[in-house]
Amino acid sequence: MPLYEYACQDCHKDCELLIRGQEKPVCPHCKSKKLTKLLSVVAGHVADGSSSGGGDMPEGGCGMPQCGMGGCGMGGMMAWLLAAMLSLAGTAMAADGPARLLVVTVTNGFRHSSIETAEPIIEQIGRESGLFHVDYLRQPAGEEVFAKAFAPEALAEFDGVIFASTTGELPIPDLDGFLAWVKSGKAFIGMHAASDTLKSSDAYVDMIGGHFAGHPWNAGGEHAFVVHEPGHRLTTMVPERFRWKDEIYQYDLRYNPDNLRVLVSLDMTASTPKEPWHVPVSWVRNYGDGRVFYTNFGHNEATWKESAYQQHLIEGIRWALGRSEAPSEPNPEVQAAEYLRSVVAAAAEATGGNADDLLAKADAKIAKDANFAVALRPKMLEVRGVDGDARKELYKAILAELE
Repeated sequence: MPLYEYACQDCHKDCELLIRGQEKPVCPHCKSKKLTKLLSVVAGHVADGSSSGGGDMPEGGCGMPQCGMGGCGMGGMMAWLLAAMLSLAGTAMAADGPARLLVVTVTNGFRHSSIETAEPIIEQIGRESGLFHVDYLRQPAGEEVFAKAFAPEALAEFDGVIFASTTGELPIPDLDGFLAWVKSGKAFIGMHAASDTLKSSDAYVDMIGGHFAGHPWNAGGEHAFVVHEPGHRLTTMVPERFRWKDEIYQYDLRYNPDNLRVLVSLDMTASTPKEPWHVPVSWVRNYGDGRVFYTNFGHNEATWKESAYQQHLIEGIRWALGRSEAPSEPNPEVQAAEYLRSVVAAAAEATGGNADDLLAKADAKIAKDANFAVALRPKMLEVRGVDGDARKELYKAILAELE
């Protein structure tokens, strides 16, 4: 029987329960049936290696009550065999039924109020689509809980993980091991502040694609967006150009366009403020044998209630789980072209130039040579590091390339 960890919504106490088949959990403290599943623990054993039956594991033994052989030496072997069996079971589930996802909403920094809206909606869209079931790792969760949830034998039960507006330095005990798990063929789905998480880890930033560096486009503003591939299954639910009210991040210089296929970007030509750099919003990437889907949308509670956003999530999760196929090869040329349009829009505003004429020249250059904007990327990156007269001089140099 699997052992599950629950939180009671009435008395607010946690408990561990053994559940048989379709049996409904009941809080042992107040008898309430309003329980939320937090974590599953390896069947028959808790994740720290002690027996769920309450007895101590004999040194070198397997810990099963019927064993009694303190020197049998089967403890480690049993753990690895169990992990392998769980992994195979997960593969079978991925092929035959709903996937199983660990949803992490723990924050160690700013906490978005929309998380309380996001949690039930993620469960709902998984259940209604038949695509996935969820287990939650919620606040509060310290090192001990993370050690259980991210232990190899616990992760082996899941097909992927969702970081829904997580923030800060999460206490993942073996981050390299977790990233290797994703690379082995698992799904990683990041929503909004998942890119404001684990700033100290270049490896995590590389995996997810970028790290938060401010949000000049605030939650109260309606911003403009461009879809680079209207026919891509992750973007068919929105028009090629649309406006949306949400908070939009820009990313630090660790962002690498050569790793990502960007599907949606901020349309700087129709947004305020106009900044001279590319602002990607939603992307996919292959990560070893795993798949990564990230969307920056999700700051506002209203966003989570939008059917278009929910469909965007469903299709992104479906692709990340390997249940659908869609283009995922990096598109640095597309990103560089959008970067150039952003620089031109900002330069026109700063210098009083005719934005429409300058953008038409930029588009003509890009149409003639797909690598035109790519070649300008180093010079465009310089713009971000300067301001005032130095920035204006760089604007002139870039605009001169359009002639």
